[in-house]
Amino acid sequence: MAREGNLEAPTRHPIDWKGPDYYDEEATLQEMERIFDICHGCRRCVSLCGSFPTLFDLVDESKTMEVDGVDKKDYWKVVDQCYLCDLCYMTKCPYVPPHAWNLDFPHTMLRAKAIKFKKGEVGMGERLLASTDVHGQFAGIPVVVQAVNAVNRTALARGLMEDAIGVDRNAWLPSLATRRFRSAAPASAQHKVVDGAKTPGKVVIYSTCYVNYNEPGIGLDLLKLLDHNAVPYVLV
Repeated sequence: MAREGNLEAPTRHPIDWKGPDYYDEEATLQEMERIFDICHGCRRCVSLCGSFPTLFDLVDESKTMEVDGVDKKDYWKVVDQCYLCDLCYMTKCPYVPPHAWNLDFPHTMLRAKAIKFKKGEVGMGERLLASTDVHGQFAGIPVVVQAVNAVNRTALARGLMEDAIGVDRNAWLPSLATRRFRSAAPASAQHKVVDGAKTPGKVVIYSTCYVNYNEPGIGLDLLKLLDHNAVPYVLV
C-alpha cells in the first residue's frame, strides 16, 4: 500500500557520477519529467528557490496544464534556478527515500547541470562566479580588499560586470571581509567531551566560502556559542 509521505528521516543514495548512464541526457530528461509531475501534484516547495515557481508557471501556461504539455527544452529553465541548497530534500519533500517514489530533486538537478557542463554550455561568467575561492582570495588582504569593495560599488564596475558575466547591476553583491573566518577563528578551548541529552560531545566546523570570505562574523558567533556551552570544536 502506497503511503502519502514519509514519517522517517530522509536517506541519501550515492551519486553514480562515474556510471555509464549518468550523462545520458534522454534518461535524465525522463527522470526530470517523472519528478516534475510529482512536484506539480504537490507544490509544497513553491516558497523555496526559483525552480519551483518556474516549473509551476511552465505547467500552468502549457496547453494541457500538465507536465506533458511542457517542452523539454524548458526543463533547463528549472535547472538553472536550482542552487542546490537541499532544503526541498531535507525539510519539505514528503516523497524522498525511503518513500517508494524515491524523489531526489537536488541530485537530479545536479545531474542535469553536470550534463550541461560536459556539453560545454556553461559560460566563462558562470564558471567565474562558481569559483568562489578565486575571487575570494582578495578577502583579508589589507588595502586590496577595501579597494575591491569600493570598485564593486561603482556604477561603471557594475555595468561592466553585467555585460561580462551577467550579474545584474542592481543585484545585491556581498562585500569581501577584511579578515577571513579561517584565519580569525580561535582554536577551541580544551573542554571535556561530554555527550549531553541535547548537545553533541564535539563539533566539526565546515566553513563555507560565504562565511570564510564575506561574513566571518557568523562563524565567529557560532564558535562563541560553542565555547559558552563548553562544546569543543575543530575546523576542517
